Amino acid sequence: MNKIVFLERLAKETGYSENKCKMINDVIESRIIIGKNNKQKTIDRFIEYLNIDNEEANKIYDTCILILGNEFKNKIKHPFKSKK
Repeated sequence: MNKIVFLERLAKETGYSENKCKMINDVIESRIIIGKNNKQKTIDRFIEYLNIDNEEANKIYDTCILILGNEFKNKIKHPFKSKK
């Protein structure tokens, strides 16, 4: 999944603007998001960087994990399928 597709899906799922989705992507790219401790660190970074509350940061984190997880699962199921 390239960055443009991720940003489009994130905007569609969250309803945020393109600029805010880019900010979310910056946080995701700068951190390792898998793991219990890393989850809380990423959520804390969302709170600090986006000026949102803990509940909204959790929703953003869960949405990002869902998008990335689904794409990862599709790559495992269809490793040679190219997306155009």
